[in-house]
Amino acid sequence: MKRTLAIIIPAYKGRFLSAALDSVARQSCRDFAVYVGDDCSPEDLRSIVERYSGNMDLVYRRFDRNLGGSDLAAHWERCIEMSSEPYIQLFSDDDVMPGDAVERFLKTKERCPDSEFFRMQLGIIDENGSLCRCNPPLTEGITDARTLLCDKLSGRISSATCEYIFSAELFGRCGGFVHFPRAWCADDATWFRMARLAGGVTSIPGLPMLWRNVPGSNISDSRDFDRDKESATAGFIRHLYENYPELRDSRFAKALYAYVKCILTISLDGRCSRQGFADICSALGKFSALQAARTRIGLHP
Repeated sequence: MKRTLAIIIPAYKGRFLSAALDSVARQSCRDFAVYVGDDCSPEDLRSIVERYSGNMDLVYRRFDRNLGGSDLAAHWERCIEMSSEPYIQLFSDDDVMPGDAVERFLKTKERCPDSEFFRMQLGIIDENGSLCRCNPPLTEGITDARTLLCDKLSGRISSATCEYIFSAELFGRCGGFVHFPRAWCADDATWFRMARLAGGVTSIPGLPMLWRNVPGSNISDSRDFDRDKESATAGFIRHLYENYPELRDSRFAKALYAYVKCILTISLDGRCSRQGFADICSALGKFSALQAARTRIGLHP
């Protein structure tokens, strides 16, 4: 029986995979299928996944070649290709979803049949599952693409793949994910593209999806990929400038400055290379010479 929602888990780490699958197995509505794409992990993920095969419609596939180490977005895409359901949710191997997540999505879809792109509130948890912080609660309605992007760039909200659900048809029109090194900025660029194509993102009020942030276990907190982060940040800004002329105004440039400041001072923690800093400032300068100058003067590593 074909389900409505495909929950896609591009898996590599086994540490929290059971917790992720536990949260999926507890769903009050069963109109979903789970696809676990093992990115040639050195860990035995199969034995973890097989424990859930009797609890839900589940497909496991181990890929022979690791893609996440070179092009994580490409691994996301090949995992999505495993599915055939009309709606897709990308869920990490350490995320946690509330027990009514699928049910709320289906009710919202029924209430908003023309919507193709949906978003839940996001919370961030630590390695013990304790809530560290949470985005503002969502109310019913649609958020336009520019507001969604500016909220992320300005720091008003955090963002993770698990909070979004999109139609397979929209994903096809979008051309898949935007690709940057280590998929840094790839999701934000893609969500903006999707929101533009779909006429905004529809809110699903209620309990948040939980994204786990553990130091050293993901790209966000790892120092091993700083040069990739620099390259991706500059590439992301250039991508926005080259593809979306409607963003070329002073207000958006201020949001970009706030984003660059966050990347340089928090994500890179002052460790940006000279070349990376120059590339980021050059990209920002396409939007605003003033904001680029502010960056060069006030944020030089």
